[in-house]
Amino acid sequence: MFDLDNWQEIWATITRNKFRSILTGLGVSWGLFMLILLVGVGNSFEGGILKNVDGFASNSCFFFTDRTSEPYKGYRKGRLWNMRNKDLTIIRQKAQSVELISPVLFGNSGDKNVVNGQKSGSYGTRGVYPAHFQIEQQHILSGRLFNEIDIEDYRKVCIIGKEVYETLFQQGESPEGKYIRVNGIYFQVIGVIRPKSNASIGGDVESTVFLPFSTMQRAFNQGDTIHFLACTTKSGYIGTVVEEEVKSILRSAHDIAPTDEKAVRSFNIEKEFQMFNNLFTGINFLIWFVGGGALLSGIIGISNIMLVTVRERTREIGVRRALGAKPMTIVKQILGESFMLTAIAGFLGFFTGILLVELVNYAMTGNISDDVFLIPPYVSFWTAIKAMIVLILAGILSGLMPAMRALSVKAIDAIRDE
Repeated sequence: MFDLDNWQEIWATITRNKFRSILTGLGVSWGLFMLILLVGVGNSFEGGILKNVDGFASNSCFFFTDRTSEPYKGYRKGRLWNMRNKDLTIIRQKAQSVELISPVLFGNSGDKNVVNGQKSGSYGTRGVYPAHFQIEQQHILSGRLFNEIDIEDYRKVCIIGKEVYETLFQQGESPEGKYIRVNGIYFQVIGVIRPKSNASIGGDVESTVFLPFSTMQRAFNQGDTIHFLACTTKSGYIGTVVEEEVKSILRSAHDIAPTDEKAVRSFNIEKEFQMFNNLFTGINFLIWFVGGGALLSGIIGISNIMLVTVRERTREIGVRRALGAKPMTIVKQILGESFMLTAIAGFLGFFTGILLVELVNYAMTGNISDDVFLIPPYVSFWTAIKAMIVLILAGILSGLMPAMRALSVKAIDAIRDE
């Protein structure tokens, strides 16, 4: 393997017909270049989608009510019903698969309903539990989030989104401790947030005023109604188990038929994330299929050229065999030529692809808005290792058939060859 004379001979053989070698190697270069480029673009797309759902609990389920679709226990079909505060206690007691739970109450967003002095804006309101910010995580720009004392003591505090802050306060002004009027009632600002994820349940976080759930129920005379319920799954359970368990508990608590599938609506974020995973799997398969196909065409080209080379060197091979060259020596010679040609062409395509991906990465870094489902493309270290392994195997495989052809040459017939 480390015989310098042998590699010099291989190099001389390859460069004997430079034009043919360049055209042959171009197929491998293009194949590996396309593979690296496709991997980079695939990573950009995958990373962009994950960026937009980053911070959103992937094991969360959400529940809301609808009209009943079946008569049950004397109630007619089409009955309207609401979730109540007591449902939270029942779910905590009976649901074995639920870890976090947060009710949600949605408020009105009337004209100029949020006011600070002379400044005002039209924004939505949402009453939540502290657990809500673990299900739908936020960046805390200043202040703090809700805690259990805020809920238990019905504190008149609020957390505002970034857009609400920019509308109601001067740039750089600290909002903590200041009072704003929300739908006619004053609340003390305790924090400013912006979302980690572009995905949000119930509206844009940046243009929302969050209130403690218990305070919002009492302040706006909402009774004990719950508009929406968010839950997360305990480790060891899947989202569909939570869905069925919570639905069953709610049906039982509100005299809804066990077979009524429309009265309790839900959606499972775990299913959405599984769909993303399946999508990424399909994209990665397509990338390696297309890139691998382009590389395979280059390998076939090298293999064909090596067969031509073996045919042209039939007399040379015959003389070597007649002088006592072992079969393995001939095989090593042919495989070495194939490997060197593949390696040189492959490394050229590999580094060209990496260079282009890095240039695009540099150009895109810092210039992509949060609304774009892309991140700067990149190729991971392990992907580079896989590409190198593919390249090595390609170099070996492309020389196997020509090597077997060279072994089939009989010395006496080869010497007679014209």
